[in-house]
Amino acid sequence: MDPNVALAQVRQLLQSKDELGLWKRDYDCNDAVRILIDLADGVAALDHSLSQGGYLPREWEWARTAGRA
Repeated sequence: MDPNVALAQVRQLLQSKDELGLWKRDYDCNDAVRILIDLADGVAALDHSLSQGGYLPREWEWARTAGRA
């Protein structure tokens, strides 16, 4: 999986979690579980890519180059 796509999906899922309104008593637990499962899948895909020598997402590249400046 493209790490840029994986990072974008993870960030979107985090936004979805924030919008779900977990503090409300009437939210649907199924939505929360779906977000959790999808988030875990996205993080796992990103971890797999990076662990296999894949490249960092573009938005994380500064971390690699910041120490060289």
